[in-house]
Formats: sequence, structure tokens, C-alpha cells
Amino acid sequence: MILSLIMVKNKEKQFLHKVGKNIARLRKEKGLTQLDIGIQIDMEKSNLSSIENGRQNVTSLTLRKIAGAMDAQVKDFFEF
Repeated sequence: MILSLIMVKNKEKQFLHKVGKNIARLRKEKGLTQLDIGIQIDMEKSNLSSIENGRQNVTSLTLRKIAGAMDAQVKDFFEF
């Protein structure tokens, strides 16, 4: 039981990490900094950094804001 819970937690962490890395990759491809995005969506750079590093479980609304600031689509964050 405990082992299965640990495995689920690890999969969740891996998922957040993949989403965050896609956000970071797309942002860099567009030539934007974390500060650029943060200013556009009223978010601290440190919060965006946490999202990009998979340390924060981001809401769908925040994903929409980030995508809008990068002229991307939310679905782009989930292509892995």
C-alpha cells in the first residue's frame, strides 16, 4: 500500500516536471525570459521558476495565462 502511494507520487512529480520543462522550452524558443512572462501575467519570477522546475502544481487558469503570454496553446505544454 505505501509503496503504491510512493509510486503514484513519483509519477505525479514526473508529470509536473515534464509540463514545466515544456513551458521553459517554449518560453526560451520564443526568446522570452521568466521576467517577461511574469510581467505580462502578474506573477513573480520565482513562481514561474517553480512551475518550470516541476515544484508547483499549476492551475489550468495559470496555464492559460502563461500560454497567452507566449502566444502558444495550453496543449503545447502537454506534448511529451
